[in-house]
Amino acid sequence: MKYLLYFVIIFVLSSSHLYTQSKDSLGKYLKFEDAGGFDFLLTYFPSFYLQNSIELKKFVRSKIFKKIRLTYGDVKAMDAVFIRSMALTKNNTAISLLISTLACFDHQLVGLKNPVLSIFFPLTSESEVEFYKRVENLPAHIYDDSPRGKIGDRDKLQHFFGSAFISFVFESRDPVDRTARFIELFEDAVIIDGAYDERDLRANCQGSEFGFALLKNNHRLPSEFIKGPCHTDKFD
Repeated sequence: MKYLLYFVIIFVLSSSHLYTQSKDSLGKYLKFEDAGGFDFLLTYFPSFYLQNSIELKKFVRSKIFKKIRLTYGDVKAMDAVFIRSMALTKNNTAISLLISTLACFDHQLVGLKNPVLSIFFPLTSESEVEFYKRVENLPAHIYDDSPRGKIGDRDKLQHFFGSAFISFVFESRDPVDRTARFIELFEDAVIIDGAYDERDLRANCQGSEFGFALLKNNHRLPSEFIKGPCHTDKFD
């Protein structure tokens, strides 16, 4: 009996040690890397941009990213997406936000409503297997009021990062403020399966604040803004 007790103690201690090691190894994906020189300029070239976009999608599909979600939660997983994009682009903030948006697209096709026929445009070059694996791995529960289930609020990620990109590139929150509600109305009227959603506006607002803050410090994190209050009435 005492030998069984020894085995139980050893197993518990080993499991705890392995968990600590695993958490430590994942922690590096939640820390920014320092990039010196002008290496970030190379990431504007199409070949580098495309490769970095592919690599970020691959990261979201990975077992490592899934472990980050399980260990740290979905909000910190959003941080990991942005931090990884910054590492890939050598701290090119604009390109990082753009490829983060693309890596969070949860639609393979976008369809336009037409009285005669439906027109669809591809949003990704991934295979069907790659696409569904990536989407399944996307953070889904980023808000306290996120719907239960696997889908949750994963569609809000593209709104958040997309608005951050626009706000950062134009160095102003105004473009997002002026167009956010119009885009929602357009989506409801023109996009197949599109629907007007006030919660999309919240993600747009928070993303806009994030992008604008990156102008002063490009090592800010999505988690600092995704839980913060945002007044969507300014979109009216």
